[in-house]
Amino acid sequence: MLPDLIPHYSVGPFIGFVANAVMAILCLVTLILYHSYRPLRSLFLFYLLFTFFFLGWVIYGFQKSHASLLMGYRIDLAALALLPASWAWFNASLSNDRLGWLSRSMIGISILLAGLALLGQGPWLMGSPPVPHEIASGILRPQSKVLRPLIHSFSLLICLFYFLLTVHKLWRMKAKRPAYLLPFAVGMAFWFLGGLHDALRSAGIPVPIDGQILWFTSFWLSIFLTITVTLHFRSLESAIREARDVFEKFVPPAYLRRIASRGLGSIRPGEADQQWATILCCDIRGFTALSERLPPGQLITLVNQLYEEIAHVVNAKQGVIDKFLGDAVLCIFEGADSARRAVACGAEMLAAVRAFNAEKDSPVNQSIQIGIGIHCGPVILGTIGSSERMDSTVLGLTVNLAKRLEELTKSLKVAMLISDEVARQLPDGHPYKLRNLGEVSVKGSSSPLTVYEMVES
Repeated sequence: MLPDLIPHYSVGPFIGFVANAVMAILCLVTLILYHSYRPLRSLFLFYLLFTFFFLGWVIYGFQKSHASLLMGYRIDLAALALLPASWAWFNASLSNDRLGWLSRSMIGISILLAGLALLGQGPWLMGSPPVPHEIASGILRPQSKVLRPLIHSFSLLICLFYFLLTVHKLWRMKAKRPAYLLPFAVGMAFWFLGGLHDALRSAGIPVPIDGQILWFTSFWLSIFLTITVTLHFRSLESAIREARDVFEKFVPPAYLRRIASRGLGSIRPGEADQQWATILCCDIRGFTALSERLPPGQLITLVNQLYEEIAHVVNAKQGVIDKFLGDAVLCIFEGADSARRAVACGAEMLAAVRAFNAEKDSPVNQSIQIGIGIHCGPVILGTIGSSERMDSTVLGLTVNLAKRLEELTKSLKVAMLISDEVARQLPDGHPYKLRNLGEVSVKGSSSPLTVYEMVES
């Protein structure tokens, strides 16, 4: 049916017109959802230009009248002249770079040539009378002794330039070559070869394939650029996921849910949220003396191995490590049963340290000892710092008192202290042995605190 309705010369361009029009519509719909994704914008421009490129080809291929022939050819040449501009923008958007002077020059030349194609008059630019097509019998097109070969040559040279530039990038990247650059290079190579083939054939030079193939290679260029954007988008997703995973190692996810509820870009100094929480402070005893006895490398390795064990315990009890403070750890437990989980975590920390010392077969003077203080109450979770350097933190009297209890373990010569507030939050029948040490004066508190020692079994 299609050959009966459309002249043979316009069948291929019509297929290209429909395919690129559909792709442009789909790209526009996707662009509405991902409007800030730059490569998608340049891909939409490319589809739009290719749609007009084939539309002009189809119009003058009908050979209906001199006016339609001239209009179709103007549209075709103008769109072809603007294609290098879309490639320049597309290439810059892939690397998220600003357009350099060379790209801006290409875009300027493209716009100038497109303007001449749309408005130029006379046989040197675009004029009458029409002349026979060099390789398509029965097809007329306007005279364009200078402008047509200039636009064709310019488009082919820029296509070759971006092909070689992409190959050069792939060659220089010895380690991790971006997968999305390969289809971009292949697509540009396809289009260049198709244009070169048709140009040589128009010049009367023998070529292996009979007929014009630029419409066919243009179709494949559209496909390869689509693959390029798809792979580029996936690489960005992977990079964002990797960055988020790394970021969460520095900022607890519990904080992120509060201070970045509208995305990481919304984080600002002063973002805060008040919660009821149980705070656990853990400190390595005699760290200064230990650091004097061990070489720096061995000390760091020892501390990191210990913190790895502690982190497993905290995660198992659904707690969050807020900070590693050199020889100390600050942990947060939220929820109705936060006190129970914090005390259980403290007990398992002590057991983990005993197992750690046994595993290392450490001498007495190099064995690790820790002190733990636990208190519960209202805390403020938020961000502090400046717009250039921020940090997440937990603030409030509850945090200070938990730290004071941990410091008291040294003078009272106990391993773990909990406040009366924490003890009252423990469920009936809990398995822990608590010894009431009475009231103690704690710096930062206006009234004495009743504290309990958790006696290790």
